[in-house]
Amino acid sequence: MNTATTRFVADLRPPKLRHSISELGRVALEAGTSALCKGIFKTLPDGDGHTVMTIPGFMGADGSTAMLRSFLNDRGYRAIPWGLGRNASEARANTMEDFMVHRAEVENKIAARIEQEFLATGRKLTLIGWSLGGLYAVALAHRFPQWIRQVITLGTPFGDPRGTALYSVMARMNQRAPGEESEESLQRWVDYTYGGGELRVPILTLYSESDGIVGMGIARCEADPRYETNIAVMASHVGFPFTPLVCAVIGNHLVSPDRRWRICQRGRLGSLVRVDR
Repeated sequence: MNTATTRFVADLRPPKLRHSISELGRVALEAGTSALCKGIFKTLPDGDGHTVMTIPGFMGADGSTAMLRSFLNDRGYRAIPWGLGRNASEARANTMEDFMVHRAEVENKIAARIEQEFLATGRKLTLIGWSLGGLYAVALAHRFPQWIRQVITLGTPFGDPRGTALYSVMARMNQRAPGEESEESLQRWVDYTYGGGELRVPILTLYSESDGIVGMGIARCEADPRYETNIAVMASHVGFPFTPLVCAVIGNHLVSPDRRWRICQRGRLGSLVRVDR
């Protein structure tokens, strides 16, 4: 069986309506709670100063990941924005194939910035990609392991995009029927993330069962299981970069296993964090 077939996820159940409706209210609560957790954040392991690049989600700009970068800088990392403006705002995509062309162009621009940072510091980067930004990051990890230390994704839709709450809206924006894309085109979209070479970079995927945008059938990364870890956390989709629990998990996984919080090592967070392998 070829790997493309096994990656194509047929579970297209959308997010639960109550989760989608409550997205904005939940993110306000999550962002407010983060401000109250700075004391707890100080107990996380200190960073080693390496560069962490944040990549925003669909139609997001660097401001959407500013709070996450502030957290990372406070922990001792060199957190930098992707610096390419609003994600996908310049895409003129009437079909999924058109958007894939745009996606490849964007990834080449990100790669150039990663290489520049690597040459300036002599150290590999960590990429943190939110939603669509996570697809970029995983694809780049397959292509450029010589520059990338690890990848962390937040609420990224890895499977058939019809499993998101936004697919039909985006289709109508591009003046086509929601079911107009061919299976082959959708298959290529999914495979593109994993098709750039052999994976040699650790990937941590954070997803939420209460995500109001990304359905659970496409929320887990299906890269090489030797390098991939999927973790379920409690977060809204829009709130991923603002949620204290997500920040804590990120800070904990940026360091070596022997330096991580004991509370996470022993699984004491219960239903708040669940590791899938």
